[in-house]
Amino acid sequence: MTAPQDPPAPDSGSGLEVRDVTWRVEARAILDAVHLAGPAGGVTGILGPNGSGKSSLLRALVGALRPDAGAWLLDGEDLRRLSRRDRARRLAMVEQEAPTDVALTVLDVVLLGRTPHRSRWSTDSREDEALARASLERCGALELVGRDVATLSGGERQRVHLARALAQEPRLLLLDEPTNHLDVAAQLALLRLVRDLGVTSVLVLHDLNQALRWCDHVVVLAEGRVVAAGRPLDVLTPALLRQVYGVVAEVVRTADGRPVLVLDPAT
Repeated sequence: MTAPQDPPAPDSGSGLEVRDVTWRVEARAILDAVHLAGPAGGVTGILGPNGSGKSSLLRALVGALRPDAGAWLLDGEDLRRLSRRDRARRLAMVEQEAPTDVALTVLDVVLLGRTPHRSRWSTDSREDEALARASLERCGALELVGRDVATLSGGERQRVHLARALAQEPRLLLLDEPTNHLDVAAQLALLRLVRDLGVTSVLVLHDLNQALRWCDHVVVLAEGRVVAAGRPLDVLTPALLRQVYGVVAEVVRTADGRPVLVLDPAT
């Protein structure tokens, strides 16, 4: 295993900064002094084998679990000090399998993203509904607006929950394996959408070539620790991929010069 690597220092007061986040369960470090910087307005990919702490890191950032130590700042603001409502005005998360246990239409689900921006007893305004519909349109899901969420496919449901996150108007967008259940065309459309948003975004990904193409910055976790961070092509080297994933990797170029990883099992 490679030794932990210090990430590049973040720009002061810009983007996402995670400082030494540690979370232990029964003396086992799920997150071990995780320190990373995500560029403002850019896309940061969180990579690593199963069980490396990727999803736990996102859950810590969104406030779904309480780490034992560490800090995380967005544009210089300490997110830990915010109320749940104020935090929800700044960041939104799309989970792998967002629960939908009650009968709701697609529009109802997307309007939930407006909740942090409304006073406690107010109802949805025309502006809220217009923003919800615009979010669905950006995600290619406007035609689903009147459907019951329970009738949707996994891929359709994922697009709806992304639209709900966009309706939240976040400054930080967290996505946990967002391309799960999507066909290839839908995966590319979603990743292009996230890239074009101009919102500071953090994605957990398993597909290394997706990270290579769509991320501005990547962080590789192994056993809860950061082992590498930086520009995707600088980080995803054959040596690192063999050490972290146990695979043989080669970087090749397409006809238009784009780098692609060819992966094989290590013998």
